[in-house]
Amino acid sequence: MKQDANQVLYQKKGVTISKLAMDLLSKDVGDRIAPISYYQEEFQVSRGTMQNAFNYLKDMGAVTLAHHGHQGTYIEALDYIKLQESCLQREIMGIMPLPYSQTYEGFATAIYEQFKRLKFNMAYARGAVGRIQMVESGTYQFAVVSQYAAEHAISCGREIECLMNFGAGSFLSKHILLLRDKSAEGIMDGMKVAYDEDSLDQSKITQNLTKNKKVRLVNLRTQQTISALLDGTIDAGVWNYDDMIENHRLDDLKIVFLAENEYNNLFSTAVMVIRKGNDYLAELLRKNISVEMTLKILGEVREGIRQPYF
Repeated sequence: MKQDANQVLYQKKGVTISKLAMDLLSKDVGDRIAPISYYQEEFQVSRGTMQNAFNYLKDMGAVTLAHHGHQGTYIEALDYIKLQESCLQREIMGIMPLPYSQTYEGFATAIYEQFKRLKFNMAYARGAVGRIQMVESGTYQFAVVSQYAAEHAISCGREIECLMNFGAGSFLSKHILLLRDKSAEGIMDGMKVAYDEDSLDQSKITQNLTKNKKVRLVNLRTQQTISALLDGTIDAGVWNYDDMIENHRLDDLKIVFLAENEYNNLFSTAVMVIRKGNDYLAELLRKNISVEMTLKILGEVREGIRQPYF
């Protein structure tokens, strides 16, 4: 009786098939592949198990190989969808901030565009803390966070690593301080100030701004900052300047731009993080995601010459 593909994947040899499929996802037609002995050592399996894994992928049409004698074996054809179907995790899953600004819309559009030949989906969630935890747990394969959030998490021992850095201004143009009292110049004693412990960026900037000041920190989701200011729940809060410009809210509240000692480019720089040591995923992402292409598409969405989709 012919075995179901799902049954094959979850047997002992299925792990080898999954690893091999993941490796081949990072290859192109015309690439020379390593000999069986390399994969045998890499995956710590017998030669027979390795040969069976190759045969399985060839039989299902996921890969076609051409042998050129002493020159080695080359990839003649690849079906990326079938390769994904042969992995235990059959869809690439990423997670990034909620796309409430054109920058985030552009970033999501860029990732979807570059992954269009593969099965891919993006989730959206507030708070770098949660996004990093979900990558570390394996729920998502990569996350987009600020460089500050990534470096802070790594310094705290989180099992992640930065795979790509998209440069200053790629996460957002800048953070700003919003004040309910338009006559105020900054945070003063007695103020109620928004504080989101799930946002490593907002919480750190807020700590910088309130240092040595007698204020009351109000636990609040970052996205609630403007409404909380307008209804008097808080007097001050850190927010995204892009949203203020795009939604024409410049006259509603007092905007204070932050000094260099209160802010740096680590907060405005987007990075992609993955679970530490996932070399096959790292190679796959590097193959499909280009920093230059991401910034080009992001810029086109910002300028209105490309329609966002995500």
